[in-house]
Amino acid sequence: MKHLLAVLCGCLPALALANTSVSSPQSLWKEIQGLQKTHAIMPESTPYQVGSRTVDPYTTDLANTAAKDSIQKAGGILKVTRYREGSLVVKENYNRHKQLVGVTAMLKVENFDSVDRNWVMAAYDPTGKVLAFGKVGSCIACHVIVRKQDMVFAPPPQQLLPITTWKGFFPKQAMNPRYVALITQYPHNVVP
Repeated sequence: MKHLLAVLCGCLPALALANTSVSSPQSLWKEIQGLQKTHAIMPESTPYQVGSRTVDPYTTDLANTAAKDSIQKAGGILKVTRYREGSLVVKENYNRHKQLVGVTAMLKVENFDSVDRNWVMAAYDPTGKVLAFGKVGSCIACHVIVRKQDMVFAPPPQQLLPITTWKGFFPKQAMNPRYVALITQYPHNVVP
């Protein structure tokens, strides 16, 4: 993931985000830490669910109140067509020892980037070091696959990437055998 998200690594300027308390990658990290402390598990997600890569075979999805309300109001993640302003969804990535190895996030900010549904994308290492923030092309390129769901994937096995698509985004990384087994077990849940 690091090589894909390295697009905006290093010193990043603060990004002014309209109508939100998040004005920088560091303030977004504080919001993420709040979700982590309260164990704000995203609806339909479970702690340490199957991740797609061998480098982070477990993931946990978190969501703030705005995102949870959007999911509940729509009747499920697969039915959300637009997340509410201020929605924050987070994916914690864990290694095989269930140690945190990275965090990615999407924050819905009014007038940020209407072409990409106004999502600010971010990636951090476990300490909060910013790896990417803002309009991150590598994130958007994958998430656009589920544009009808406002670019938010449902957790596995509810929604799975096809192996060919997955390999296109992570060509130098091995797939988690448990994720491949889910693709075989739930072929109707693979994103077309």
